[in-house]
Amino acid sequence: MPTYQRTHDGHHMTIHAPRGGSGEFDPAAMAADLDGEPILGLDVETRALPDTGPRHFGPDAGLRLVQLGTATVAWVLDPLDPAQRAAIAAVLGDPGRRFVTHTSFDTLAVWSALAIGLGQRVADTHLISKLVDPDERAGHGLKTLTARHLDDGLTLAQTALYARMRALAPPGERAGERWKTWGWAHLPADDEAYVVYVRRLLPVLLDLCGPFSHLVPVEQWLAAQSVGITIRGLALDLPYTRAYLAQVEADHHAAAALIEAELGCPPTSPRFADWLDTQHVPGPRTATGRLQVTADTLTALARDLDTGRLTVSDQVRRMLTARGRVAATSNTIANLRSFLAAADPAGRVHPQINTLRAKTGRMSITGPALQTLKKGDPRLRHCFQADPGHVLISCDFSQVEVRVTAALSRDPALTDVLASGVDIHDATARLLFGDGFTKDQRTLAKRATFGTIYGGGARALMNATGATHQVATDVITRWRAAYPGVAAYSARLADHNPVITGSGRRIPADPLRPYANANYAVQSTARDLLVTAVHTLVTRHGLHDALWLFVHDEVIVHVPTDRAAQVAADLQAAMTTSFRGVAITAEADILGTHWGPLPDTDPAGRAA
Repeated sequence: MPTYQRTHDGHHMTIHAPRGGSGEFDPAAMAADLDGEPILGLDVETRALPDTGPRHFGPDAGLRLVQLGTATVAWVLDPLDPAQRAAIAAVLGDPGRRFVTHTSFDTLAVWSALAIGLGQRVADTHLISKLVDPDERAGHGLKTLTARHLDDGLTLAQTALYARMRALAPPGERAGERWKTWGWAHLPADDEAYVVYVRRLLPVLLDLCGPFSHLVPVEQWLAAQSVGITIRGLALDLPYTRAYLAQVEADHHAAAALIEAELGCPPTSPRFADWLDTQHVPGPRTATGRLQVTADTLTALARDLDTGRLTVSDQVRRMLTARGRVAATSNTIANLRSFLAAADPAGRVHPQINTLRAKTGRMSITGPALQTLKKGDPRLRHCFQADPGHVLISCDFSQVEVRVTAALSRDPALTDVLASGVDIHDATARLLFGDGFTKDQRTLAKRATFGTIYGGGARALMNATGATHQVATDVITRWRAAYPGVAAYSARLADHNPVITGSGRRIPADPLRPYANANYAVQSTARDLLVTAVHTLVTRHGLHDALWLFVHDEVIVHVPTDRAAQVAADLQAAMTTSFRGVAITAEADILGTHWGPLPDTDPAGRAA
């Protein structure tokens, strides 16, 4: 059996790599090395997984090797060898075993290949590193972290591994990055460049957590729930999705053809911007002086046309409308295609929830990016449906960031408005403009509220509403005068680095944007309130298998139809609480068979 001795920077490691099919694997020797260890390092290598497909849940999935190790001994095992596969399954399936990995990739690969759920038996060093330094730019890759906290051995091992891949790849597989794809699929499993490092990293990161170490089990618990969501997957309504895609593609091509016919250029051509310039259409310009034609500028121009601020010829209006359709449908087409590409053979999509994506702890969703689907336009959300006999229930906080802002700032005016139960934006418009406020003034008040909480100023309000600089500046000044406690709180937090939240989370400040510190605290607190509510729902009512998705301040659960009313009540109760004396409210909604209920009919013509 090949055994390698590796010493680097004073640390010695032994690596055993029994060859598959050789009969040289000794289960007793592996047991002697690994038994009695409280936690084992786990690292797997899979066949190459296309980024745009179902990944671990598609036909390309499959394990090439599994590494198990202590801080000093690693076993590199071949899952295609029956004896080694049995040993892998025995270790991973032992409910008393604990493991450490880096990201959920290994956890998902183990489930896909062996149907073994690691659940809360796994610690994720990537998550722990994000607690130590939540800034994404700090670098949280395993090689970066081990080089920072241990030694450069893993970096050197990767260099050696890539060199072997290039050397062994056939001539036709060496162009671009093809050698790397070939290497992951073909490099022998007993190659000495494979090394387990993650086990050594865990105690170092835990020591760095110090005063916020209580957050580690919280984040690990949430990560386990998120992995469960990924494994269960979301059912895609394939007929509806395909019909909607066909409809949107037809709309896109018609708008593009109209521009091509009238102007003789594609809608995305620089000639379109040049033509708009000849028609004296105003707007921001690029560094070279050309008129910008982006989704944002098109939205602003459409708003100005609707309000009468901009007067143009019929042809310009027609071309701007067509170009806006091209922009809007392009995004929709990309989403629909990503849904279909991500679906596994059974028509289920397995999105990955990144539970600590932003420095504030806000979550994101990839593969596909479902957090970008707007609730106000349910057509994309309608692509996802409940399983037969089940319904989807949604519950989200009501104006949670405004309520958290009131609680953190102790602003009496904002607290009183929230306690009164009146519409917050009506009340704010009344404070800013008096009882006779207009609809446009209410919009300005609403945007000023969210913009100020998010750390924006007059320019952000201008971009959001199309208001002039003078109007935007005046509205922001009035807002700060109406809620002086919020302004004072933001000013106090501007000097903090890091920002320490009520839960103990440390958020590094951006020295160029000190005004954003208050938003960091508000957004992070709102996120932690959501996690607390989810924990209450799962532990008190046993609904961990019912969790369907987290999207911003929204939790969606998936339950049998006959339990819908009770679960909706339980979900709303779990998310209704108070924070520092300010009520945190939520409202549950039984959505029915689809995530996005449609008001009339869907593109396929079926009743919604």
